[in-house]
Amino acid sequence: MSSPTSEGAKRDAWGWKARALVAAFAFLAYWPAFGGDYVLDGAIVVRDNPLLEPFEPLRIAGLDWWEGTGRPGGLYRPIPLVLLAALKALGPGAIAFVNVTLLGLLAMLRFELLRKLLAGASKAETIAACAAVFAAVHPIHAELAGGQVGLADNLANVVSTAAALVLAGRQTIGKLGAAAVLAALAVLSKESGVLVVPLALLFELLRETQEERGKRMLCAGLATATGIALALALRLAAIGTLASADDPVHAGFPLMARLASAFAAFSSWSLRILVAPWKQLAVVGFQDVPPAESFADPRALAGFATFLALGAGALFAWKRGSRAVAFGLAWFLVAWFPTSNVLVPTGAIAASRFLAPGLIGLTFVMALGIGRAWERGILGRALSIALAIACGPVLALVAWSETAKWKDARALLESQAARAPQSAYELLDLARELENEAPGRALELYERALATPEVHVPGTNVPPEDLLESYAQAALAAGGVSERVGDGAKARERYRAAIEFAKRGETAASVLPFREDWKRQRLVALEKLAGIELRDMRDSVGAERAAALERIGASLDAAEAIGVRSAELVRLRAVWFDRQGDSAGRRRVIESAWNTDASDPLVRILWASELRQSGRVSEALTLELDVLEQQFDAYDRSRALAIAREAATGADAALAARGRALLQRLAQPARPDDVSAEADRLLRSLAPAR
Repeated sequence: MSSPTSEGAKRDAWGWKARALVAAFAFLAYWPAFGGDYVLDGAIVVRDNPLLEPFEPLRIAGLDWWEGTGRPGGLYRPIPLVLLAALKALGPGAIAFVNVTLLGLLAMLRFELLRKLLAGASKAETIAACAAVFAAVHPIHAELAGGQVGLADNLANVVSTAAALVLAGRQTIGKLGAAAVLAALAVLSKESGVLVVPLALLFELLRETQEERGKRMLCAGLATATGIALALALRLAAIGTLASADDPVHAGFPLMARLASAFAAFSSWSLRILVAPWKQLAVVGFQDVPPAESFADPRALAGFATFLALGAGALFAWKRGSRAVAFGLAWFLVAWFPTSNVLVPTGAIAASRFLAPGLIGLTFVMALGIGRAWERGILGRALSIALAIACGPVLALVAWSETAKWKDARALLESQAARAPQSAYELLDLARELENEAPGRALELYERALATPEVHVPGTNVPPEDLLESYAQAALAAGGVSERVGDGAKARERYRAAIEFAKRGETAASVLPFREDWKRQRLVALEKLAGIELRDMRDSVGAERAAALERIGASLDAAEAIGVRSAELVRLRAVWFDRQGDSAGRRRVIESAWNTDASDPLVRILWASELRQSGRVSEALTLELDVLEQQFDAYDRSRALAIAREAATGADAALAARGRALLQRLAQPARPDDVSAEADRLLRSLAPAR
């Protein structure tokens, strides 16, 4: 007969094997992430964020998550932001390695948490290992492995679980302090880190064997809540706010419609991707999950009924003494609730990452069920094996496939557009990716986006703002592509459509809490329309020319009436005057802009042109050189060469030196071209003059 010591040694040995097993499953399931590139928010927050360089941890730790991206702020996640900044120099592969490693570590910590929760019950290690593996390899984690900003979720989930584990043993002052620090780190990783409090409370309440539950729950709650308070204080000091109420997604939704829509999304999307994860989307729009007007919507009723059923199941299991089942069901619901739009609007309809913290609750119940089925004879064992294979190796293969789609933006967007062919959001993103490479297909996608079904803010005839903006951007982009391929009629049609969408946005913003600058969007569309008409009228004469000038003038008048300053509008009005032969009018509008905002690069170029007209060439050249030096990488290289040549070959020594310096920059591009060859030739011809 085995001794208690040998039995304990066997359990310890199996424990280490189980930890290695769950980590290995997670690591292998998300292996394709290692060959990936920056995608979606990873490109915006990390790759293209100028504020992450130079790497200054203290400065970066004080930034808003969205600072430097041009997007609205209100999120404070200093720990992942600093870590992403540190990893940026190593590339997306290094970030993927950290993400996958964190997913493996999370699986190990969850195994440990469930093992302790079962507290030596029969087959505790096996059940905990199965649950941890099932959760680790579920494909909803593909986004957290392949998407760079998934680092925030992964850190929050790991640290929250670690905080609950720290409190699992004897609750000394040191451990309570450590739990508080870990709780603070969780919230400073991502807002969902607040789940550390209910996780710690549920863990202490529902452990199989536990003394002094009330005292331990009180200590755990106080420790984790103290950590959250510390994190909120740091957030307030850094970005000046304790919370962000910005919610562009549900802007204008009545309360009951928002709640009904939340439960509709729960039943028709969240629960669906748990069992069919190959249908998940990186970005979920209202055309993917239409809003619910009220709880008369069957989807909302189904979601609410499911929520109540899970809650009732947790309560029933607790009353029947099945604490482990109660923990699993309760934890899934508690973890979903803060991101559900039921408590507060989150700024998103739904997302795979929202389900990641609570998924372990459902897989724990699944593992418990498999364990009980195993004890029910041959049929039970056969069912257990089938379920274990379906929830383990099969899901791991699906996770591998899903993660591979996150390898690059093109592959990801192609898969999303295929899964949501009636969603303007996905079609618009893919079209933007293809616009330079395949303008014909991009134009087709823009047109498909404009033809997608229009859903509305409940109680109105206005689309949700993000959908309306997608329509406006698709129309504007379709006009631009049509213009580039020479279809002027289609371009004008689409620019007019963009103007109308922007007008709808302006009208809606007067009664709904829309946040977009719809006036600016209408201005841009009017400028595009006026620009193409000015180009098309160059060769027109007589009555046709007069009619075109009148039509363009009306567009410019409408743009100016918006009251938004625009250098491009100044340029267009100047061209309009020029087309009429009114040089005085042209100079007047440019000079007025110069006196108003002499720092704008386009205004400086326009004023330089006027100076040339007046014979003040040196002054004009000085302004042109200033703009060229400031915007060298974005400047047209042929025009830059002409300016640099004029300066370098002129009599003014100071301008000549600046011109030669610019020629040297033009002669050394990343990819040699005709401009660089000509710049090099000019430098050689000017060599004796140096």
